[in-house]
Amino acid sequence: MDAPAPLPHRQPRGALGKHRRRRPALVCQDAGTQRAPAAVSAVPPRAGVAAGRLAARMGQAARPLDRPLRRRVRRVCAAGRAGRESVPMSDALPQTALRGRWRAQLAMLEQRFKLLTFVNTMVPTMAALGLQFVTFAITARGLGVEQFGRYTGLLAIVGVGVELVGLGGADLLVRAVARDRTRFRGYYGNMLMLIGLTLPLVVALGVAVATGAMHSTVAVTLIVAALAAEIGVARMSASLELVMVAHGHNARAGVVRMTTVLVRLVLALGFFVGLGYSDLDQWIWVVFAQAVVMMGCYAWLGARQYGRPLWQVVRSELYTGSMFCVTQTARSAQSNLDRMVLSRYADDTVLGLYGAASRFLQLGMFPVQVITRIIYPKYFVHGADGIAASRRYALRMTPLLLATGVASGLLVAAAALLAPHVLGRAYDGTVQITVALALSLPLVAVQYPAADALTGAGRQGLRALIYTLASIGFGFVLLAGTRWGGVNGLILAYLLGHLGLALVLWSAAFLCRDAPGAQPT
Repeated sequence: MDAPAPLPHRQPRGALGKHRRRRPALVCQDAGTQRAPAAVSAVPPRAGVAAGRLAARMGQAARPLDRPLRRRVRRVCAAGRAGRESVPMSDALPQTALRGRWRAQLAMLEQRFKLLTFVNTMVPTMAALGLQFVTFAITARGLGVEQFGRYTGLLAIVGVGVELVGLGGADLLVRAVARDRTRFRGYYGNMLMLIGLTLPLVVALGVAVATGAMHSTVAVTLIVAALAAEIGVARMSASLELVMVAHGHNARAGVVRMTTVLVRLVLALGFFVGLGYSDLDQWIWVVFAQAVVMMGCYAWLGARQYGRPLWQVVRSELYTGSMFCVTQTARSAQSNLDRMVLSRYADDTVLGLYGAASRFLQLGMFPVQVITRIIYPKYFVHGADGIAASRRYALRMTPLLLATGVASGLLVAAAALLAPHVLGRAYDGTVQITVALALSLPLVAVQYPAADALTGAGRQGLRALIYTLASIGFGFVLLAGTRWGGVNGLILAYLLGHLGLALVLWSAAFLCRDAPGAQPT
């Protein structure tokens, strides 16, 4: 008895199964056209399934297709079967396939260079940079060049004191949480306690430097208030950012920075513009009140987001934390010693001009710091396999940091041209100083990967030694440059110092070897 004929809506296996898998789509001779096998379009009721498999051959994932897409693929199939016309590839390759390719490219860039993470972090950070620049401009213009010069000397002490406070507790937290997030509460409590214990000591040391070595003309009480406020809020803000980075929340870290700047901007607008005040003493007390509130809010926010702290001091980590602290302090000293040295030999007007130029330079450092903060935990992961693995990762990250340093230098130099219009004609001398200082940004950028490679491989002691010796030598170089050539000599010494440090760090990264039997902690 003959087998029954197949139903109209079905096709024998040979037509839709075996041959469909073996016969690829035919590419027409005309450029940009494609024809499909006839078997695929033989049965209209199953055109959706066949079209999905045809689209898979064209680079699109096979999945249920919508009606417009089914109509396009049917037209391709019909044209291939009849040979009557050629259909443009744009009809055969829908936009969803192109979107898939873009997603794959973005995923590759994210995996290799953390591009998406960088962009998501840079959006709030760039907003914070803009707000910080506006705040700086309002403050410098409101105080005037002489009062801003006196305040600049105190801010130079703040830049160094921020790194001394906490004894590296935030860096210890990043290292611990990057490997085991369950250790957060203990290391968060350790970080907060170290901040509370060391802040008064650092402020006292800063007062001694301001009144002794720098010969500051600001009253002692105001020096105490200014240093405690600026150091405290900067330390808590940076620590909370590192807490969020340790948990992979880089965008949140950028929001914290933007919040800190936004609050200061509101205060500056209200004080200098709204109320019309211009007295430095009153401004210091306003900043002090703001800092106390912000420090409390940041400590509470970290506990609410990631867990209440366990109030303890991890004594076994004090030495390692001190090495982090020494390293960061020495590196920060290289960015602030110039103003501290200049305050001893220059008047308040010259110091104000140089201080304004330094603030432009600090704005340019933020993109480099953002990238460094994003990739910093990865050094500990790679460093667990030794210095060679950590160094390879540093070499991979160096082109990105160098390009960021060059771009930041160009932007800072361009922004310096606006200084007389934004800050006032009294700041005309800032332009030339800023352009010259901008040359240091690429030199500073290439220091980070070499230094972090040493830290990730457990050679924090070597890094701390290099930075300590470099900061001492840096101070003598700046002093010699200032006494020899004034501001121009200081700038030249600043550039040469950063070039020398970059060479020393990379030499150490290549010459350093793992200690026998030692494992990075």
